[in-house]
Amino acid sequence: MGVTSGATRRGVLASSLALSASAAPGVGQARPQVAPVEAAWLGDAPLAVAAAAIWGAPWPRGTLGKTVALRAVSETGAAIPLQTWPLAYWPDGSVKWTGHAIAGPSSEKRFRIEPGKPAAPPRPVTVRETTDAVEITAGDLVCRLPRSGRALIGQVLVKGRETLRDGRLVCLSRDKPPGETGTVTTETFDSMVEAVTVEQRGPVRALVRIDGRHRSAAGRAWLPFCVRAAVDAAGGLKLTHSFTFDGDAAGDFIAGLGVRFDAPLTDELHNRHVRFSGQGEGMWGEAVRNLPGWAPAKFALADRFADQLEGRPVPALSAMDAKTREQLATVPAWDGFRLFQGESDAFTIDKRTGANSSWLRADQGGRASGLGYVGGVSGGVAFGLRDFWQRHPTGLEITGATGEAATVTLWLWSPQAQAMDLRHYSDKAHGLEIQYEDVEPGHSTPLGIARTNEIFLWPLAATPSRAALSAMASHVAAPPLPVCAPTYYQACGVFGAWSPVDRSTPVKARLQDELDRLAGFYLNEVEQRRWYGFWDHGDVMHTYDQDRHVWRYDVGGYAWANSELAPDLWFWTAYLRSGRADLFRLAEAMTRHTGEVDVYHLGPFKGLGSRHNVSHWGDGAKEVRISQALLRRHYYYLTADERTGDLMAAEVDADHALAAVDPVRKRLEKSAYPTHARTGPDWFAFASNWLVAWERTGDTRWRDKIIKGLDAIAASPLGMFSGPGFGYDPATATMVDIGGAFATSYHLVTIMGGAEFVFELDGLIDDPVWSKAWTRFCVYYNAPQVERQATLGPKATDRVFGYPVWHAKLTAWAAHKLNDPVLARRAWDEFLIDRRGGGKPSRPPPVTRVTGSAVLDSVDEIANVSTNQSSQWSLNLIELLALVGDAAPERLPEGW
Repeated sequence: MGVTSGATRRGVLASSLALSASAAPGVGQARPQVAPVEAAWLGDAPLAVAAAAIWGAPWPRGTLGKTVALRAVSETGAAIPLQTWPLAYWPDGSVKWTGHAIAGPSSEKRFRIEPGKPAAPPRPVTVRETTDAVEITAGDLVCRLPRSGRALIGQVLVKGRETLRDGRLVCLSRDKPPGETGTVTTETFDSMVEAVTVEQRGPVRALVRIDGRHRSAAGRAWLPFCVRAAVDAAGGLKLTHSFTFDGDAAGDFIAGLGVRFDAPLTDELHNRHVRFSGQGEGMWGEAVRNLPGWAPAKFALADRFADQLEGRPVPALSAMDAKTREQLATVPAWDGFRLFQGESDAFTIDKRTGANSSWLRADQGGRASGLGYVGGVSGGVAFGLRDFWQRHPTGLEITGATGEAATVTLWLWSPQAQAMDLRHYSDKAHGLEIQYEDVEPGHSTPLGIARTNEIFLWPLAATPSRAALSAMASHVAAPPLPVCAPTYYQACGVFGAWSPVDRSTPVKARLQDELDRLAGFYLNEVEQRRWYGFWDHGDVMHTYDQDRHVWRYDVGGYAWANSELAPDLWFWTAYLRSGRADLFRLAEAMTRHTGEVDVYHLGPFKGLGSRHNVSHWGDGAKEVRISQALLRRHYYYLTADERTGDLMAAEVDADHALAAVDPVRKRLEKSAYPTHARTGPDWFAFASNWLVAWERTGDTRWRDKIIKGLDAIAASPLGMFSGPGFGYDPATATMVDIGGAFATSYHLVTIMGGAEFVFELDGLIDDPVWSKAWTRFCVYYNAPQVERQATLGPKATDRVFGYPVWHAKLTAWAAHKLNDPVLARRAWDEFLIDRRGGGKPSRPPPVTRVTGSAVLDSVDEIANVSTNQSSQWSLNLIELLALVGDAAPERLPEGW
């Protein structure tokens, strides 16, 4: 229906449609038939090695019951062994998301998940628990995980042969910052296991959670860790390693952090092999003692050097004549090997004959993919660290290769680099007016930040070929992931208001080109600006410095973005629409970063995140908008990643942190309530945490907390136009209007994920009073001032309402819910033309090339680009296309 005036529209709002929840099947009423879920591989990269693929798949509401068994079937009808577990539920109790595991290698390009008895692996994974350890068996592999002590992995056997033992964590910490002279004390810490919990028992994958801390010989315990050890039916092991910094930034400088194990060696030195992956398919490889293939006229087995380099067996010493043995003994045996990725574009490989000898440069390159191997013709271990060059300074190190067991260390932070320095970039506060920096004493602290890394281990019965190791390296760099088509995700009704890419009209094609151009710019910026490094990888910068032709990396609140205005949601939604692997990997890295580094996991700010700053943890504003589960849901449900599940679960009581850190303490005086919360971004962030808890557990107390808040906001004198600051009691989740409407801006209410959260609620909660209040807010937020004031009063001026382009999605939502073509046209007008910016088109400026002496190196740039603008412009366009796409103009305005 059309609405042509404010008065008529107000009448429509009085009886606007409620957020309707689809009814669950009644008693005796059958559920709809469960249609198969079609799955393919992200980026067409199948599971090519002996490892597991873990992912999540959604189901339409009301279709999949909790007790329905699922099976995997290939395109040819062959059964694929499958393990399944629930991830989330719809309000009617039906399953919303399932997690799955299959084991490779597999050449299947596509397969489907459907009801039916799942096939089991030929040799299923089994778990046996004792008082001392957890023992996992997967075919020929047996893995023992002790319940106490320093070892996370006590022993791994392959066909009865001990292949790996004493897998533990290691940390080196010094008491002085890098570069400081004088006496420096370096302390070594090993892992100390405190708790072991079996989370999955097969048949495709067993999963064990190991918690503990790093402990020194002197007894100091710090750096709590959570390591999940997964063993799959193919014989692969994966460690998901998470640690939290709980030290003193001024006195604890981590000089090395890694995962270490011993690999028993039984072969003679010339039948032992070392491998390091380089860039692409590149593989460096030698023997511990090389056959002198360079002396064919003198050495009888010189022609076997090629076999040795490939890892194939060469004659044992007992099969050689005396002269050949004597000649071979003169060839150096190399005891130590290391690969060091000091920067994103440079790695080195060194080796040495022993602890008392110098290191010899063996080779060098650009970006190592992070795989190594040590072993021999009788067995060994391949090991890999994901995001190896992206998370520099990293390293792979092998010592003791000439002895009975080599010691392998995967350095998450290599001791070849300078020690970590987590102090804030400045010991002074620089202010909001010029530097856009909000700093308070004691707030610029890394106490409680975390980082997660993924380690892959393959205990092997013999040295693999170089090609096989190269395939493992590719797996480490980009683990294969089954995914569904964008149309299927959209048909399931998950993740709010979005739609698959649509180029059906010239205008929609042009709009999509602009979306692709802007996303492509950010993909290129990550590479061009080298946004890499242990703590930085995954984040993007906030605002560009046009004069310097760099991002404002050193300017207070204009440096790292820290999820400001939800770039996380932009990149995830861009992936959902397109299925593009590059966008998935960008969003994945961002989720890993923002959920760990930008959020506090212990200490006084636990549950809160840090506002954008030069240091990821440097800003004084600590808020739930950065830590909210809404920003992690996509990654968790698409990948079934347990660590991300932990992070979301930890946020369920994050609102309690506001009792100590009031988010508006500098603007509102203390009231009769324990603290304050704005409708958005604060309360919407709390509610997103409760939404995740509700859908993951089915526990309706979390739903009831959401409804309580929705009703409190709706019942306040001006509904969503009240506040935005409310009195808040975390103990009871009570929101109380304290007046102050139109005294401050409303622009933050919906642009930190608030709108996307409410869009997600549509159909999940049936609350007509809230629906009316929200729809009213959406209609009048961007309305002409005269029309808004006629409804809300003279104080409702444009001054307190944010940038219209960023809020066009609200108008689009109202148009969609009210079936109002006038509002639909207004939404497009608000988005396409920046009415408060001189009437210019909102289209992002073009990418230009800057060369010559104005820059250090030639760069591509967008003039005055900001991630705030990019994120909200993109999200608004995506949501307009989904909500009012059919109302898009036939022609774009001039300047587009």
